[in-house]
Amino acid sequence: MVFSIFFSITMIMNVSYAVSKKNLHLFEIIFIWIVVNIIHHNFMTIFALNLGLFDFGDHPAHYWTMALMRVFLIPLLIIWYLDRSLEGGQSYKKWTWLLVGISILVGIEYLANALNVYTFKYWKLWWSFAEWLIIFLLVNYSWLWFQKLLRKEMG
Repeated sequence: MVFSIFFSITMIMNVSYAVSKKNLHLFEIIFIWIVVNIIHHNFMTIFALNLGLFDFGDHPAHYWTMALMRVFLIPLLIIWYLDRSLEGGQSYKKWTWLLVGISILVGIEYLANALNVYTFKYWKLWWSFAEWLIIFLLVNYSWLWFQKLLRKEMG
C-alpha cells in the first residue's frame, strides 16, 4: 500500500516533468540528479545509521519505498525547482519558491514518517527545514559551477 502511494506520486511527477518545457540542458539534469543522490544518500546514512535519528523498518516494501523516494522523487523535485528558477523573475519570487520547495520535501518526509516508511526517533521538525535548505544550497552552487564549466566547454 505504501509503495503504491509513493509510486503513484513519483509517476505523476515524472510524467508532469517529462511533458513540461525544460530550461536545463540534459547534462545539467544528469549532473543535478547525481549530486542530489550523493548528498542526500550521505546525509541519510550519517543521520540514520551513525547517529540513530531515524529508524528504518524491516519490511521490504518500506525499503523499496524509501529507495524510490531517495533515487527518483526527491531529485526530481529539486531538478524541477532549479529548472523553474531559470525562467527569470525577481529574486524574491525565487526565494519564495525555494520555501515552497522545501516545504514540499518536508511534507513528503513527514508523509513517509506517517506511513511508517521510517520513524523519527530524535528528529525535530525544524531540522528538516535546515536539512533541505543546506541540500538546496549545496546542489545550487554545485550546479552553478557545472553550468559555468558546461558553457565554457560548449562554446
